[in-house]
Amino acid sequence: MLDESLVVTSAVSAFNNAAVVAPAFLWNAVLALPLFAAIYVFGRHALDKLGLRSYVTMERATFWTIIITALWVILMGGNYAVLRDGVSLLPWLTAAILFVSFMFVGINTRVIKLPIWYGATNAKPKRRWIINILFLILFLIPVGLSDVLNWWGPILQIGAVLCGVLLGRWGRWNMAPVPWTIGIMLATTIGVLMQPELFRFGQLGNLTPAHLIWVMMVGIFAAIALAATVVNPRGRIHQSAYVKLKWLTRFISALCMILFLLTEAVPIFIASVAALFVQFAMSVWHSDTVPQHLGYNAMAITMILFGVLTGTVAVTSMGLLLIAVPENRHIGMGFLL
Repeated sequence: MLDESLVVTSAVSAFNNAAVVAPAFLWNAVLALPLFAAIYVFGRHALDKLGLRSYVTMERATFWTIIITALWVILMGGNYAVLRDGVSLLPWLTAAILFVSFMFVGINTRVIKLPIWYGATNAKPKRRWIINILFLILFLIPVGLSDVLNWWGPILQIGAVLCGVLLGRWGRWNMAPVPWTIGIMLATTIGVLMQPELFRFGQLGNLTPAHLIWVMMVGIFAAIALAATVVNPRGRIHQSAYVKLKWLTRFISALCMILFLLTEAVPIFIASVAALFVQFAMSVWHSDTVPQHLGYNAMAITMILFGVLTGTVAVTSMGLLLIAVPENRHIGMGFLL
């Protein structure tokens, strides 16, 4: 009766039974609906009163979305002794997310000068440098503790953060905010699917329809935002060929999404997002023009959905503000279907 395996099995079964009727991320979003409604309805008025309306831009929203996502990956990963730990590729994926995130942060903080060691004769800069080193160490401690399942886990995560910051600050390249933010959100979603129990998204059993549908919605709007951002309307595809290709991509996308809902497989989710991107990109490339705020609104909706998925209220709130603040709220996504 008190055997360890029986206790663990009973606990897992109870968690799974609870998760079937209580997907925590969804119920948390339902409880937060009054807050989200207030932000959407009164956000523009409050920002006008405070004189902060000009600060609500896509560049700032993507910057803070990447920071919050990186912190979520660091703080929300649980070091559970699950069966897949020995063969999981999740530590490498989280390291890649942290590397790209902090490289983006490094690029966008180049204007901030780091403290310089002036020597013992100048006590104030020396003290400032020491304080910054202490803050860096305190930050790297949770980064290392986010992956202690193997001896090389902390080294991998800390190295990813440090290399990302250094390459971002001292490199000579830039990163487009919207495509890279979409990439980080999709990579984080893939990590959640790889091991839902690690990120407290689901239990050891199958995910519920609420989990799967919400993940698919994130993939759909991420594909729309990426297609509207990186593809330019050219009017190049002949109409008859476009109709045939459109139906082909619709069939492939629908088939991939149905297979994902049935199997919960990460490769099929990636294939679904890729097929949707091809479908939407082809629609944009075929058109002469696209709605002015298509990419902007699609990105905002992706942030809202991703914030609900990960339980980061700040990301959802920023997405709501991006839609609520501009005068033109027309989304204009009908021609993509």
